Amino acid sequence: MKFKTNLVVGAIFIALLAFVYIYEIKGGEDRRKEAERSKQLLDIKESEVRRIAVVRGDTTIVITKNNGDWQLSSPVVDRADADAVERYVRNIAEAEREKVVADSAAGLEADVAARYGLVPPRLKVLLATQDGALDTLLFGADTPTDRYTYVKQSGANPEIFAVRAWRFDNLNKGIFDLRNRRIVDFAKEDVAAARRRGMGGELALAKEDGQWRLSTPVAARAATDAVESLLTKIESSQVESFVAEDPAPDALKEYGLAPVAGVEWTLVTGNGEKRLLIGRDDGEGRYFARAAERLPVFLVDSTLVQKLTLAADELRDKKPLRLKRDAITAIELRHANELVVQASKDSADVWSLVAPEQGEAKSWRLNSLLTDLGELEAVAFAQAAAGDLLLSIRLSAGEQTLHWLRFYHRDGEIFLEQNDDAASYRISSDDFAEIDIDLDEVRPQRAAADSAAADE
Repeated sequence: MKFKTNLVVGAIFIALLAFVYIYEIKGGEDRRKEAERSKQLLDIKESEVRRIAVVRGDTTIVITKNNGDWQLSSPVVDRADADAVERYVRNIAEAEREKVVADSAAGLEADVAARYGLVPPRLKVLLATQDGALDTLLFGADTPTDRYTYVKQSGANPEIFAVRAWRFDNLNKGIFDLRNRRIVDFAKEDVAAARRRGMGGELALAKEDGQWRLSTPVAARAATDAVESLLTKIESSQVESFVAEDPAPDALKEYGLAPVAGVEWTLVTGNGEKRLLIGRDDGEGRYFARAAERLPVFLVDSTLVQKLTLAADELRDKKPLRLKRDAITAIELRHANELVVQASKDSADVWSLVAPEQGEAKSWRLNSLLTDLGELEAVAFAQAAAGDLLLSIRLSAGEQTLHWLRFYHRDGEIFLEQNDDAASYRISSDDFAEIDIDLDEVRPQRAAADSAAADE
């Protein structure tokens, strides 16, 4: 009997737990979600929106989604700013009714709607999904206090309610806010080559094995950071304002974009070529520009044009050397043709003097020399030319010469030239002084003292 009673009590307890879970916990969560949905301006899924119409005064902006891309079809035909459009849809999906100020019957009366600034409304927004159009949202005046905005929906229940005014601010966008304002659509990591004509001189760059190189006006390594900075500037720059949607040929001449633009950049990507043309300045620190694949003429900031017209030397790699430091086992320094130091490194990375005398060497000093060479930066570039040879340094791996450096004095300046490099690099005198070492700097102090004693 007692066992049966316990079973009954247990069953009741389990039933109560199930009820609490289904009604209070799960059901409560469902009721909360339903309550939240009932407060939404429009019950939509952002991913299902296919068309947006925004009416502000006499202007109607229409944006449609085609093959996953947002496109403007009115008042201009152009690409939309996908991020801006997605934010716009999200703002509508997340907007909530804060309070009802007039029921649906009152909302149908024109004088009531006019009282709340809804005749005519300041803004109309219509969304359409794959299943058809939703109710139009009409935004009226702001409330006298508390920063709310009056809103009415078209349809069967046109009650008037209030939403946070900042929601209205986020939805009250013009064509410029929703338009794609990137001057050129590309991803910099996709760029394999780039060419320039016009201001700044002809220039050609190409990426080889991850390293940028110049081929015009000179064959040389490019500075990866400088090239990446240039491409980032182009990729991130935005239109300052649109000037002409579909200009005639004569107008293009007026803007300095025809028959030849002031500057023309061509970016070669896996998806084809992207061309950017820069014309004359507008007298206010901006320049007329056009992307070859788009019709409009627009204005860009002068800081972009400064980047686009950099001298080729500004894009060159200013480090003359790419030392294979771990491979270097021998160093030879000569003043003109006179041997100064010849040293070799053993398997324990310890340096020893080989000539003009044999013995220990200051390993730290020779390692410091390699560091200084690796950190050398040119202050200017020139073509190789004759001069007074000051110093030559040969860095080898066994019998193989890896680097052969010659430092020349020419026209009061110091220039570095090296094997397999047609360029001449102007080096600061301070940097040269760190490299121009003598035998005493490499000898250990003991060896130097013994030498002095022998001289006496």
